[in-house]
Amino acid sequence: MSNASGAKSAASVYRRRRIAVVAIALAIVGLLVWGTVALAGILGASPAGAGDPQAAPTNSASPSESAEPSSDGKCTVEEIEITAQTDAGSYATDKQPVLILGIENSSKRECELNVGTTQQEFLITSGNDRIFSTVDCLTDGEDVQLMMKPGQKESARFSWSRQRSAPGCKSVNVQPRPGTYKFTAALGENNSEPVTFQLD
Repeated sequence: MSNASGAKSAASVYRRRRIAVVAIALAIVGLLVWGTVALAGILGASPAGAGDPQAAPTNSASPSESAEPSSDGKCTVEEIEITAQTDAGSYATDKQPVLILGIENSSKRECELNVGTTQQEFLITSGNDRIFSTVDCLTDGEDVQLMMKPGQKESARFSWSRQRSAPGCKSVNVQPRPGTYKFTAALGENNSEPVTFQLD
């Protein structure tokens, strides 16, 4: 009887130890799995706000908004026609040519245009020779903003003293001789077709 009870006692102790070992092993495995999941969650976490449409920048314009043209009301080069004209076809030695810069709003809308002397140029050439330009000696130029109605025409006149000029207002001793000259008018980036006149 004593041997049987001893065997039973040893078997029960062995069984408890096996259960304890299995429980510890399961606990370790569980901790390892939890640690792996937690680590994967940290490494794979998205930045704050990623995927959340409300977290996207709100100050970025949509393509339709950024593609809209400016509505500042300024005249474009295509909307303005510049013409050149003289008050006569030829000039005697004692007459000064009067150069006329013509401006017309050829568009179908009212727009604003700078017609001041800062934008005007009266240019005279003879062949490839640059004879005179009002921008060479321009001082105290003025900006004049004008609302141009559709079809509205304006003009500016300049009396040429039959003197030559050079960029930077450098002095020029040679004077224009009798012959054929061309006058081209400009307003900003908009140039006219040249017109021909004669000096006697």
